Amino acid sequence: MTPSGHGRTGTRLALEGLGTLLLAAATVMEVTDRSQTVELYLALASAVCYLLLTPLVAPRQRLWLVVAIAFALMLTVAGTVRVAQQPLLNVLHVLPLLLVAYALYAVRSSTHREARLRRERVRAQHDGAERERRRWARELHDDTLQELGAVQVVLSSAAADGRPEAMREAIDQARGLVGNQIASLRHLIVDLRPVVLDELGLRPALQALCRRFYETYGIRTELRIGARADAACGRLSVETKAHLYRIVQEAVTNAMKHADPTRVVVSLDSDERGVHVAISDNGHGMAVATAAGRDDRRATRPSSPPAGMGLSAMRERADLIDARLTVRSAPGEGTTVDLGMPWEPGQVSDEG
Repeated sequence: MTPSGHGRTGTRLALEGLGTLLLAAATVMEVTDRSQTVELYLALASAVCYLLLTPLVAPRQRLWLVVAIAFALMLTVAGTVRVAQQPLLNVLHVLPLLLVAYALYAVRSSTHREARLRRERVRAQHDGAERERRRWARELHDDTLQELGAVQVVLSSAAADGRPEAMREAIDQARGLVGNQIASLRHLIVDLRPVVLDELGLRPALQALCRRFYETYGIRTELRIGARADAACGRLSVETKAHLYRIVQEAVTNAMKHADPTRVVVSLDSDERGVHVAISDNGHGMAVATAAGRDDRRATRPSSPPAGMGLSAMRERADLIDARLTVRSAPGEGTTVDLGMPWEPGQVSDEG
């Protein structure tokens, strides 16, 4: 935890303890019917402590805090009525009760909102998985099955011919087709789950990814790693690394298939705020000025449906790691995909 985090925790504990102590003393004053003036000041001071404590407490823990504030305010009202000797001021008891009612409504709304977001996230995960299954099925059908069918036809024709020369020629042709399928299945297996990511980490996995894109498309694919990136990536969870890898993979795939670039640059770096990834190409770009993460994703209207599907998948993955995805593009000026993933509390980068 950082020094600011320690200071925030100390302040929270001090205000919580002081507010509770003051509220307990005011309650004792109320029960024993002692000095109303002292009770008034104690209850008011307790309410102030709890109000100051509110921003320091997690949203889920604020219900008890609101109840404590309301109780302190009710004691404040009771003390004020007795000191001022104005029974009409008892109507002010309605205000703490309204505060509790509002808190209950807010907690209920927050619970429903969290449940809805949870459902949307699960649905997005299922949709993404279903798209991946369709893509793998299409690749297996269009590539693997067709070439295996061709192997069967070649060998069947040679067997029907019966000549040794025809058999040798068919075997050579079948070996070439099978070799192509071995390479294709290796690529598919890497797409399913890159072993190098689990065994060596994010940097070697991205290096292998860029090398494979260059070998497949013949387009220069460059990886740039910042000075802090290796140490920072070592603190990321396995799931986070996988999502970062998939986002880079999807962005580079979109560039290769739809942007017709001559160069793609993948940059990975980190600082005290978090991890930053950028994928830039010098292709023909998309008809979209800017598209930013969760805030304005509806403003994005890519020029081609395949690119749009890729952007949607990348945003879903960015949401899963609480990252912000921004796409900058214009026709003829290339495309840049920026991903900023903030550090979680207690995970702040400490390299100097």
